[in-house]
Amino acid sequence: MEYLYTEENLKMILASLEQAPKKHRTCPMCARLSGIMGNNSLHRGPSGTLTPQTSGLEEFILIKNSWHILKCPLCSRLYTDEYRYDHLVGGREDEYLITGIDYTEALELLKGIKAKKLTKTGDTWTISF
Repeated sequence: MEYLYTEENLKMILASLEQAPKKHRTCPMCARLSGIMGNNSLHRGPSGTLTPQTSGLEEFILIKNSWHILKCPLCSRLYTDEYRYDHLVGGREDEYLITGIDYTEALELLKGIKAKKLTKTGDTWTISF
């Protein structure tokens, strides 16, 4: 399925998550992640691999190679999955972060993207520029 990249279509995609009960506090997967997230972010493993704690999260919205939104399959809590890097003299510094977000934060992040269309394949959405 393909849709134009509009605020209304973004709300349609996220609608079920806005109405979903806030079960992430009692969700075993999200509770485990919250316990190790520290200041609300969790680093991926070496070379950006998912750690055992985060490997159960599902890809929900693919934005760019360096940024995705993941979803907990148990309670539907959302997480950003971001790759950041800094070029340094003599090398670079890579950082892979997974951060919990809510419906409103997800909508605001997605509204700020200048994209053309949304494509759904299975349970995953892809944003095209």
